[in-house]
Amino acid sequence: MALATTQVLKMVFLTPLNKQVTISLNNPKDTLTAAEVQGVMDTMIARNIFMTTNGELASKVSARIIDTTTNELFTA
Repeated sequence: MALATTQVLKMVFLTPLNKQVTISLNNPKDTLTAAEVQGVMDTMIARNIFMTTNGELASKVSARIIDTTTNELFTA
């Protein structure tokens, strides 16, 4: 029985059409701060780095790190 823990940083934005867009990054640094994430999100918005089907990223909604622990019971 093996345990595996993973982390994902999820950054949520709004487009000009008021649609949410989530950008996920696996295995963020353990030392990552809210200020660093906000700064990166601001840069992504200012430089129009991503274009979605609902338009560019217009504003920040939230950011969170999600921890997931997987307990593998068996493999065939």
